[in-house]
Amino acid sequence: MADRDYKAFIVEGEVREPQIIDNISKVFFAHANFKIITLPAEENIYMLWKKLKADDFDTDIIEVLRESNDDIREKLVGLSRDDFSEVYLFFDYDMHQTNLGKEDDAGAVAQMLESFDNVTENGKLYISYPMVEALRDYNTGVCGDKKTCYVAIEQMTGYKNASSVRSANPGFKYAYEIWKDIIDVFAMRVSCLFGSADTLEYEMYSKKASPHDIYVLEEEETQKNRVFVLSAFPEFLLDYFGVKLWRTCVKHRKNQHDIKGC
Repeated sequence: MADRDYKAFIVEGEVREPQIIDNISKVFFAHANFKIITLPAEENIYMLWKKLKADDFDTDIIEVLRESNDDIREKLVGLSRDDFSEVYLFFDYDMHQTNLGKEDDAGAVAQMLESFDNVTENGKLYISYPMVEALRDYNTGVCGDKKTCYVAIEQMTGYKNASSVRSANPGFKYAYEIWKDIIDVFAMRVSCLFGSADTLEYEMYSKKASPHDIYVLEEEETQKNRVFVLSAFPEFLLDYFGVKLWRTCVKHRKNQHDIKGC
């Protein structure tokens, strides 16, 4: 057993997500008394969930990952699940996943959000809509408009490039002041998603905007053949730091919901 506290951040990709976690670690956790270990799963959330589900979640997630590849095995040398006080998962919303069997298709993501809902047990899941690049897809001080707040399902394959072209900060290396802008825009956007032209107060946000509640509304958007752009990372930070971070970052009290007819 290790002699210090660790937190596991399980991500899907090997490049962008670890870069974002590294940036978050430097900006928000530079003086923390724990160490963050980023574990790229090299597979999507559906496959990881299926492995755990097949064993009725009797096998812990750290051990499943340890067996997945040599790089993770090396990162976990000398560590067990008991060394990790918290586990977080960050994955993309995959509209076209094909890794589930037909028996698992119905409500699979909802089931995953139920399975991954506790940081001290299986871990807590945060989903980026439509993908990790949603983090850079914003304009400072403006929640967006009907054109950029949504991605048409048929245009999903071009989203990475589109988000880069219109981003003022495409490189995922953000100072604290930029994170404040990102969180401010996130608060406006999530309020809009919940149908409010006024930015939610933190107390209402914390009651209404769980990862599962956001997923339910995103599923409704897919019936209109689109996805509402929303990043998982400011959501995580607001959950972690709570009302203090909200009050520091969230400055705009109105969004574009009524003006743009979003």
